[in-house]
Amino acid sequence: MTFKTFTQPTAALAVLALAGAAPALAHGSHTHTAQTASPTTVETNDLGDGIYMLTGRGGNIGVLSGEDGTFVIDSQYADMAPALLSAIEDISGEAEVRFLLNTHWHGDHTGGNVPMADTGATILAHDGVRTRLTTENSSQMGGETRVTPPAPEAAWPLLTYSEEMRVHLNGQTIHIIHLPDAHTDGDSAVYFEEANVLHTGDVMFSGRFPFVDVWSGGTFAGYIKALSTLYDMTNDETRIIPGHGPESTREDIKKLRDMMIAAVAAVEEEMSGGASLEAVQAANPLAPWAGEWDWGFINAERFTALIYTDLSS
Repeated sequence: MTFKTFTQPTAALAVLALAGAAPALAHGSHTHTAQTASPTTVETNDLGDGIYMLTGRGGNIGVLSGEDGTFVIDSQYADMAPALLSAIEDISGEAEVRFLLNTHWHGDHTGGNVPMADTGATILAHDGVRTRLTTENSSQMGGETRVTPPAPEAAWPLLTYSEEMRVHLNGQTIHIIHLPDAHTDGDSAVYFEEANVLHTGDVMFSGRFPFVDVWSGGTFAGYIKALSTLYDMTNDETRIIPGHGPESTREDIKKLRDMMIAAVAAVEEEMSGGASLEAVQAANPLAPWAGEWDWGFINAERFTALIYTDLSS
């Protein structure tokens, strides 16, 4: 397994509070540009068959390289583009991107759309992603309304689909499917059929509590159903690129799904008597999972708040 690194310049930190939380990490902003407090590297993991996993700051990126051109999944933040394009050039011999697929609309997955489009990339996504990127979006975080303006027009997907589509490139059948009402209302999973490699988008935070964006059409029921769909698509040999976290396996999908089912049931039980969010959080129903699944952006208290918000709607 080969890893190579590319470094981004230092800038200021983008901050988001969720239910009074400390600054967020991977989902620090839904805006379409962002900055970082320290140098960020891009690591390249060769998965075989011309497919690579790139990790940096933001969602994990998938790359398919070959004679037909380069297919990229997600674009992280705008200021990550130079390092990402350097990594892509190191893989393919050129920095040009033929197709860019956005797995959903969040800024840590679409912020680099414009720089990649400037290389010639045609942007693909689910219909819902274009809707979100072309309009203003709002959410309630920590009791405050947060508004995300539309993305620049150059960042909008030019080709969209409703249920599924296939792209045939570099000897791979790239099967793109919609996972409804999961992380958001516009999630895509991307399966390279011949190589048996799956990119889940943010319908998988590997080994950590996931962010279910209940303000963008995400639901816990949809997320759990989507994980079952991903599990059924894969086998024990499938190499999985999650939206966030390390390269994963089919068993990791099952483990995440099982945790979410149990966590929702635990919060729902505390809510059964009409308890307030504060009372449910004080009961700490997710304590059995906190040690293993907590991370900087979503801890047990915030995950409880997301479940409560979803079940109360």
